[in-house]
Amino acid sequence: MNNLYLLNYSHHVIYSNFRLISSSLTPVKPTVISRIRYVLKHYWLGSKLLYNNYRAIQGIKKKDENSITRIDKLSQEQFRYDIRVGIPFVTLFNIPILGYLAPLIALFAPKYLPSTLIMPTQQITFLKDDAKTSSSIIDSFMKFNKTQYNDETIYGMIPVIQFINQVTTSDDPYKSIISSIPEYSILFSKCYPLSSFSREHLLILHKSVLHSSFLARFFLSNYSLEAQLEMWQYRTLIDDKQIGNIDKLSPYELVSSLYKRGLYLHVNDMGKILENQQKNNLNKTNEIIEINQKILNDWKQLLYQWIDIHKKLSKYNPISTTFLLHISPLLVKQ
Repeated sequence: MNNLYLLNYSHHVIYSNFRLISSSLTPVKPTVISRIRYVLKHYWLGSKLLYNNYRAIQGIKKKDENSITRIDKLSQEQFRYDIRVGIPFVTLFNIPILGYLAPLIALFAPKYLPSTLIMPTQQITFLKDDAKTSSSIIDSFMKFNKTQYNDETIYGMIPVIQFINQVTTSDDPYKSIISSIPEYSILFSKCYPLSSFSREHLLILHKSVLHSSFLARFFLSNYSLEAQLEMWQYRTLIDDKQIGNIDKLSPYELVSSLYKRGLYLHVNDMGKILENQQKNNLNKTNEIIEINQKILNDWKQLLYQWIDIHKKLSKYNPISTTFLLHISPLLVKQ
């Protein structure tokens, strides 16, 4: 569950950093002193960001219950998680002698840190978890389609094999998946009849959707999977209505709104969003820090590492669970 929030809010982690040494345009081996200064600066900005999140949560609490969106609820959950793990970390830091263990925890056990303090390079641990889940659901789709059903004879089935074959035979399938969601969505003109799924496959599907979207609040309910998906779709529609003047938004604003809702797009768009959000965040610290091409390179490097992980772990096709987030409404009966 923690990984769900950490992944959906990894942009809080990333834009709290003004510089990554690993992706410098002219790589220079950093000194020990520069590394220490960089880490301390990261924790200082991360602490300020955590305080800014606290102020944002106070504003959410003042909202009417009916106007609170899915993102607001996830922000509250994320902040509560950060406080739970943050208090023990700060307490340990202040204990004589034992306090020296705190930096070791930060280095080797980032999951015990508030999300705003996790170093960007440590995100790979969480990305591996996401990739493993992606691999399991794609393998499940292949097994489901080959051994149980024939999509040409059953009405209303998504042509999974057609989609996977098209992606796997593409010259650059990974970039295509990230940048051309609408192009591939055309293939999904029909909906899966959930009643035709086996219980085993439903559980795998449910795990994937839970991991990559916003079904967490329904996971422990007494509703059936169909009811959970229908409720999730309803919540999505309500949230869509709460985006004001959506027809008047610029392309940048549309990308930004999707990014904040957990939808990851083309690497260049993501880099621009990251740069803008980082500028806004760092401006709040009253410090002047140069923002340049390194910011976009940092995000690109992280995304490419994410793709490499999928290549190594997925047996058939490295499709991200964030892509499943786009198509999951299509899994609901119309």
